[in-house]
Amino acid sequence: MNSGKSLTFYGLFDEVDYIEIPILQRDYAQGRIEESEVRTLFLRSLFDALTVEGSGSRQPLDLDFVYGNYEDTENKTFSVLDGQQRLTTLFLLHWLLAVENGRFADFREQFITSDGRSRFTYKTRPSTTEFFNALTAKDFVMSKTKISEQIRDSQWFYLSWKQDPTVQACLCMLDAIQQMFAGRMEGLFEKLTNTTKPYITFQFLNLHSFGLSDELYIKMNARGKPLTVFENFKAKFEKVIQSIKQPLPDYKLDFSERSVNGYDYFIHKIDTDWADLFWPYRNVFSGDNTFDDEIMNFFRLIIAYQYLLDNQDSPIVLARAKSDIFGFSGSLRSLTLSKYEELNCFNKNLIVRLIEVLDFIYCEGLVDNKIKPYLVDQYYYAEEKTFKKVLSNAASYDDKLRFYAFYTYLAKNKDHTDLSAWMRVIYNLIENTIINTSDEFYKALFAINELSQFDTSILATLKGDFEFSGFTGAQVLEEKIKAHLLLKSHEWNDVIVETEKHPFFDGQIGFILNFSGILAFYREHKHCDWGDEFDKQYLSDFRKYAYSAGEVFSLIRSSSSTINYLWERAVLSKGIYFTEKSGDKFNLLSTRDTRNNIPRDHSWRRLLRIGSSVIEQKQAFIKAVIDDISFDSENIASSLGLICEAALSSPKIGGWRQALIKHKELIDYCNQGFITRNNQEVILLSESRRNHYHSELYTKVLELELKSKKALLEPFSFIGYEPVKSRDDTAYTSISGWTFGGQRYSIEVRKQAAGFNIRFKGGIPSNYDEKLMAVLDTQGFVRVESGVRDTGIHGHFAQNEQCEVKEVISKLVSLCSDIKELNDE
Repeated sequence: MNSGKSLTFYGLFDEVDYIEIPILQRDYAQGRIEESEVRTLFLRSLFDALTVEGSGSRQPLDLDFVYGNYEDTENKTFSVLDGQQRLTTLFLLHWLLAVENGRFADFREQFITSDGRSRFTYKTRPSTTEFFNALTAKDFVMSKTKISEQIRDSQWFYLSWKQDPTVQACLCMLDAIQQMFAGRMEGLFEKLTNTTKPYITFQFLNLHSFGLSDELYIKMNARGKPLTVFENFKAKFEKVIQSIKQPLPDYKLDFSERSVNGYDYFIHKIDTDWADLFWPYRNVFSGDNTFDDEIMNFFRLIIAYQYLLDNQDSPIVLARAKSDIFGFSGSLRSLTLSKYEELNCFNKNLIVRLIEVLDFIYCEGLVDNKIKPYLVDQYYYAEEKTFKKVLSNAASYDDKLRFYAFYTYLAKNKDHTDLSAWMRVIYNLIENTIINTSDEFYKALFAINELSQFDTSILATLKGDFEFSGFTGAQVLEEKIKAHLLLKSHEWNDVIVETEKHPFFDGQIGFILNFSGILAFYREHKHCDWGDEFDKQYLSDFRKYAYSAGEVFSLIRSSSSTINYLWERAVLSKGIYFTEKSGDKFNLLSTRDTRNNIPRDHSWRRLLRIGSSVIEQKQAFIKAVIDDISFDSENIASSLGLICEAALSSPKIGGWRQALIKHKELIDYCNQGFITRNNQEVILLSESRRNHYHSELYTKVLELELKSKKALLEPFSFIGYEPVKSRDDTAYTSISGWTFGGQRYSIEVRKQAAGFNIRFKGGIPSNYDEKLMAVLDTQGFVRVESGVRDTGIHGHFAQNEQCEVKEVISKLVSLCSDIKELNDE
């Protein structure tokens, strides 16, 4: 075959046995969902070429060069180097038109081998090869549904192919062809396969005839492909920069003394320094050995920032941005340049910001193939880690805010003074504010932007009268108070920064300001100017509570169960500290479970922030534990145990509080920490709702205490508990394992509003032995008819006189003692 020959796709198969997409190529990209603009433009050109009217002056559509490696050997295989996307789309177009035009037999004759394999194939993945073989060989009857759905529903389609990106891209392309050519397909297969007067051609170039090496093939493959999404975007974006009417700043290039305009600066840097910046990160997102996807993700984020800031006073635009700009969980949508233009995203501010951020990230070049850090301590902001998240479109709302705050501050403060102090405040505000929605993200972004406008340092700004929203009000107040303290002395600075970095506190230490009296002083005076003598006392108290609380929460950070929930039990001994879920549902703060927003709404950190009088009253119970004479920060568990023991001997604490303090098992039962408590009952929830198993507190206590008195319940041998899963059912303690006169008997104890209900059950009461009846009568049990005669169980005996657990135990021991005598007779 001659090099440079004009061929049709159909005609190429007259000269070769196979067309092969080699392993070194990437997956089929033209059919990807996000490639809609490229796909539509290409299909439109194919459609126009095939549907043109008349033939007198018609010229075929030329698809430019297709490069490949071809040797005239027995197995004539054309290995494609450049042209993969165009050739794959042409193959799919031939297949669909053959099916639609009833020419599938002709299609098979040209495109299938004698052993049933496709002559057009991919070697990138075995699954891709199998798909093309099946598509070519299997019969297919068109219906009215989408072509992709028909193929997926075919018996020959493997579910595993859904994980193959090339297969999925092919299905997407087939849908697009079906849509583009709808109603106009008749006779097009004939045109497409016309090799005498062709409608669509390309220029074949056999690189092997030039004696090129495999190494050169690979290098050409890296840059010889059709323009990628970013390359297309960049070419158009450069024209956008030229079209900006407002004058851009002048910039200096390293190799030139003269200034250049924004356009010249951008087109030079994007192909030099900035390309070098992204090159080491080229496989962070896509793994295709190019940085195209990564740099596009970066561009999208900068565009999103500026678009939101430009429209922060337009609720309609901001609402629309939730779907236009953002996707699932705050990821950025892959928009085309034309879509960005439609949204009016491009202006001078964007170009300036984009250049600014790129220059700051590049700085003076990379260090060990990584971006050069500005911060020595990366605690408040991990520069490279966040950069990678941005490039992979995996940055959370929090990450996006920190990224924006970091480079916005650098742009405003060229000498980088107080950068760490700025990022400390940003870290604390973001870490302690719930930012899970686009609306919450918007508010925080606008607040950061507003804070960045001040000429004063961030601490001086916070110390002033400036008020701002966008973050949790409690954390804003805390940061303002701490700004006063941080500016007082190095001692205050050191102790506050150290305390904030405790892994449990994570920047939120409002409760320590409360315990040490600083919060009350600030609320009264709006400053912290209390003089040297008082300063020593406040500093001493702050250190005391910071150290003690730090020791406690270091111990229970992962789980309170490691110390048998002694912390929760000790705090409960001082007062009811629970957070409220809704109505009569509360949380013990005993779990680190992440379900049901527990870390956000039902954690010690939630309770320890500056809050309402109700919240701070509950904080007082925590302070009371630390202030307790028995508390020892060097022996946390044992000292908390002493506090609990003292509480159990106090007449002021009884009922359900006493039960929870005494029995760690009750707290452990609540996997998510939830209980229901009202005037009638206290329910322990194994999960978060009553449609899961739940137990009643007092009968659960009864079970626990009876197990330590098992010998006193003979002749019964088993003590158990029956939780329930419905609000209509009642959980109960079960005592069983006694047989008398050939009949098994059991006892069930339920909690009622006024006391306990003890039921003696087994067989038919009217058939009970007289001696057993006498025992039950003596013990005050009354026969109760069940009314369910078809079950064979006509009722039971019940007793309802006991109000407390100890009274129930006494009654059960007495009853079992009398019953045991029946066995002994």
